[in-house]
Amino acid sequence: MIIQCTKLLADELKIKVTKPDLTNENQLLCWHAHLFKIGRAKCIMLMNNVTRYNFIIYGLLKKDFANIEEIIKKELSSNFFGDEYTEEEINKYLNDLGELRFAATSDRSIISQLNDTIYITEHTIYSQSEKGTTISIYELNRSSNNIPMSKLKGTYFPSKAMKAALNANLM
Repeated sequence: MIIQCTKLLADELKIKVTKPDLTNENQLLCWHAHLFKIGRAKCIMLMNNVTRYNFIIYGLLKKDFANIEEIIKKELSSNFFGDEYTEEEINKYLNDLGELRFAATSDRSIISQLNDTIYITEHTIYSQSEKGTTISIYELNRSSNNIPMSKLKGTYFPSKAMKAALNANLM
């Protein structure tokens, strides 16, 4: 699994990243990630390079960044369960991930879509809080994968694109 970090996230993780050579990598196992805040809570949004499937990890503490690989895999798994992927699909994908490696970002269109999704997420949270209601991160992750993305071929929805990619990967 390759996590392509923005500079802000790399600085928080206290790592140095270089431009990756992804020519021999399975792009379905590569993700872009960015650190941002909702209020005072630190969050990471991850977005898959191929399917644009994305999810938020909310409320990270300083100690969590030392254990980020386990947290990412756990949150990825729980988001797949939330989107009703089969246990076989989830286990196959998680087994294929392998060891976590970090690299610099490499695709401006993914970063743009990542930033747009963060903007929509922040807007949703703040508009709901103005109304006096709260929205769960679980619900945000479900809804953010049902926002159309024009870069996707065949289907415009990240949740459907990831489902199709996982099914094709099982064959």
